[in-house]
Amino acid sequence: MDGRDAQSAQHGPRRRTDTPRWWRLATGIVLTALVAFACAATLVITIPIDPVFPYVVLAGFALLILGAVWLILAGVQLWRFRWDRRICLAPAIVALTATLVFFGVPSDLGWRLSIDELTAYAQTCTPSSEDQRIGLYDTWRIEPLDTGCHFFLEGGLVNLVGVARLPDGTDKIGRPQRDGEIGYQHIESDWYRFVQIF
Repeated sequence: MDGRDAQSAQHGPRRRTDTPRWWRLATGIVLTALVAFACAATLVITIPIDPVFPYVVLAGFALLILGAVWLILAGVQLWRFRWDRRICLAPAIVALTATLVFFGVPSDLGWRLSIDELTAYAQTCTPSSEDQRIGLYDTWRIEPLDTGCHFFLEGGLVNLVGVARLPDGTDKIGRPQRDGEIGYQHIESDWYRFVQIF
């Protein structure tokens, strides 16, 4: 082999080794399972009409950390080992979760699974200040206000949030302007979501 052949061999494509079993377990099973758990938690957190803000922050922080870990592992995979399609499972799960949340699928599903029970409670609208679960919603107060029944839900950041059944409708559509005011946004039929400035 002359000098040119030796130089060509030195600068030839780097040979990657087969992916060891422990690496496939770490990237294809352990990391994927952690990402799937974080994404499942994100979907559950976004079921309420107004998710609890600290939970959203925690879920986002967990996904950011897992994303950074995935980037490091994917870089090592590309540099040292032969490509393994299983490392693509984690970002695929994240992409699916982001799509579902973006289009409001968890929130819409939560509403569909809760409206019948909410309607049953709204028939009598017995005032209550006890924590209770109605459908998939955690309520902490039920109160007849204005012309309808108001369900105050866990969620929001500073203001009070919830859903209300207003058989006669309302003209208070939009964001409230002053402390104590309630602003409504139509959901469907005689149901509205509301925000009360606190």
